[in-house]
Amino acid sequence: MEGTSIRIAYETIKKNLKTTFVISLIFMGMAAMYASFYPSFKGNLEELMKDFPQMGFIRGFESFASYPGFLNAELYQIFWILILAIIFGYVAASLISEEIEGKTMDMLLSNPIPRYRIVLEKFLGLVPFVLVVNFATMASVYGITMAINEELSFANLLTTHTLSIPYFLAIISLGVLVSTIIDKKMKASMVVMALVIGSYIFESVSLLAPDYEKLGLISLTHYYNPAETLIEGNIDITGTITLVIVTIGLLLAAMMYFEKRDIEI
Repeated sequence: MEGTSIRIAYETIKKNLKTTFVISLIFMGMAAMYASFYPSFKGNLEELMKDFPQMGFIRGFESFASYPGFLNAELYQIFWILILAIIFGYVAASLISEEIEGKTMDMLLSNPIPRYRIVLEKFLGLVPFVLVVNFATMASVYGITMAINEELSFANLLTTHTLSIPYFLAIISLGVLVSTIIDKKMKASMVVMALVIGSYIFESVSLLAPDYEKLGLISLTHYYNPAETLIEGNIDITGTITLVIVTIGLLLAAMMYFEKRDIEI
C-alpha cells in the first residue's frame, strides 16, 4: 500500500520535472534581470515615484527608491504573488481533472489505497515544484545582489521566500479542490486562474479604497506581503497561520469530496 502511495507522489514529481526546470529558469532569469536593472535606475527613482503617486495597490511602493523596495515592487508584488501563483494554480488544477478527462483515473482507483490518499499524494507531489522554483529564484536574487554590490539582508530575503511557501501551498490546495470538482482539465485550470486573479484584485481594491478595506480579508494575497519582510524584516505570523489553516481546510475538503463523488470510468 505504502509503495503504491509513494509511487503516485513520485510520478507527480517526475511528470512535472520539465515544468519545474523551465519555470525555475524563467524566474531566475527574471529575478536576475530586475536586480541588475537597479544600478541604472537608482538615481532617478525618487523622481519616478513622483510621477506615479497613485500606486497604493503595490504594497511597499513608498520604499521604491531603495534596492529592497525596487525588488519588491518590480518582482515580488506582481510576478511573484500573482504570475507565479497563477502558474502553480494552473498546474494544480490539472492533477485530478486530467486523470478523469483522460480516462486514466481507473488505473489509480484500481490500486488498493483509499481515494483521499490519491488526492493527498498528488498534492505532495507538487511540493518540490514549489520549493525548487522558490529557492532557485532566491539564489538568483542574492547572487546578482552580490555581483552589483548592493545591500540586501540575506535573512530578510530568506524569510520572504520561506513565508511564500504557505501562500503557494494554499494556491495549490485551491487548485486541487477545483480539480476534484471539475472534470475538464482546461476548465478547471481557467477557474483557478480566475480565482487567483480575483484574489489579487480584491486585495488591490481594499488597498485603494478605504471603504472596501475588509474586502482584502477574503483574498489569499492579503495574508502574504513580501514588502513587510523584504524591506522591513517583519514577519506576519497571523497571516502565515491563516494560510496554513486555509491549505489544510481546502485539502481536507478536496479529499472528502473526492471520496464521495461518482466517477465515470
